[in-house]
Amino acid sequence: MSVLYQDDYIVCDDDGITINFYYFPVGSKRILYSDIISYQEDSRNFFPSSGRIWGMGFTPEWFNLDPKRFWKTKYITIEEKNNWVKSVITPDNGEAVMAILKEKVS
Repeated sequence: MSVLYQDDYIVCDDDGITINFYYFPVGSKRILYSDIISYQEDSRNFFPSSGRIWGMGFTPEWFNLDPKRFWKTKYITIEEKNNWVKSVITPDNGEAVMAILKEKVS
């Protein structure tokens, strides 16, 4: 399995995405590309949840631990099969992760 993209919190390989520091207190989440229903890149706004460091607010979106999130301007929301909570990631290179998702998710 080859790594296509990696930073401190996100690893994209041939089969899926691993989100590090997803569960409390520590733990990774694995999402297979075949389980992704949709994904969307958005600009960070001034709603309280957009600056969340870790966890979930009033929306069904879970943010992995990323202390650098405040300095990032884009985030990617991933909706997966059999899960009502969407995963929100803020990779260091969002364009690279979006390109991988476009290639791998059908």
